[in-house]
Amino acid sequence: MNHRWIFIVWLFLGLLTLVGCEATTPAPAPVIYITATPESSPSAVSAPKTPAPAASVTPAPAALVCPPPTPMPANASLAARVQGEGISLDAYNRQAAQAQAAMVQNTGLDPQSASGQETLKSLKQQVLDQMISDLIIAQQAEREGIKVTPDALNARLAQMIQDAGSVEKLNEYMNKNQLTLADLCTQVRHQLLGEAMVNRITAALPTNVEQVHVRQILVATPALAQTLRDRARKGEDFAVLAKQYSLDETNKGNGGDMGWMPRGVLDPRLDAVMFDLPVNQVSDVISTQFGYHIVQVIEKDKARALPPELIQDARQKAFLAWLQAVRETLKIEKFVQP
Repeated sequence: MNHRWIFIVWLFLGLLTLVGCEATTPAPAPVIYITATPESSPSAVSAPKTPAPAASVTPAPAALVCPPPTPMPANASLAARVQGEGISLDAYNRQAAQAQAAMVQNTGLDPQSASGQETLKSLKQQVLDQMISDLIIAQQAEREGIKVTPDALNARLAQMIQDAGSVEKLNEYMNKNQLTLADLCTQVRHQLLGEAMVNRITAALPTNVEQVHVRQILVATPALAQTLRDRARKGEDFAVLAKQYSLDETNKGNGGDMGWMPRGVLDPRLDAVMFDLPVNQVSDVISTQFGYHIVQVIEKDKARALPPELIQDARQKAFLAWLQAVRETLKIEKFVQP
């Protein structure tokens, strides 16, 4: 499954990061409630075994309060099942319709064309896969003793009303995207569970890692790369050569300066050279799918702080790797073929 599609589908289903679903019976574990307090966001995970008192919570306006979740009927038709727990066919059909309407509206896709039909078929498959992932995440959250309180749901709903500008504007959004209030609250519950699990899974990820400050020259032929390597090694200014010859428009104007790089951002063949290369030395020619590179390390740091966007990327990768690993251990049955 293409995991980038997961996040696209989440956006289509509610302009939120949707992760979670109905929970199973928890394994013995201390209960951790997701509560909303003035000192923390609505998705903060706190340790008490009882919810925070209502006085400490910012409630949603009375006009919009999340209803309690409706149990799935015992005889409901299923779209899929994970470890014996079902995903209703009705819920799947509604989410697929919502995702399709959002895609058509936001992209101008022609649903009657051959390419449009193929795109929508793929989208429906992604919706089903996402609902399965939602349920897996919720089951794992339940095993960890993580629960969402009504106060947290309504505090997040209140924030959405504030972001929209008014209750009326949020209602307009829901109508436009064929969402009921119960649908939206389910999405909020999914989001809160997902945020808690992301925090749990990625808590130990380092934020200070080994990095190198590097320049590169990228060219199309090995012969030119070797010539430039030799010229740089003989003392010509690497930055001047990069400005004159490099094909990488993102950094050639800066003399090939790519900034500080941790492992895993660039091609592994570049990493293998850069982190072993002495400072100021020019590398041998490195071949990748982009062409032929020579690099020069300007500085090294064994524990440099990662920028926020790379921290977020590392969290996403770690969480998706965890989700895939868990998914492979579970019995997953699909009963519809989008």
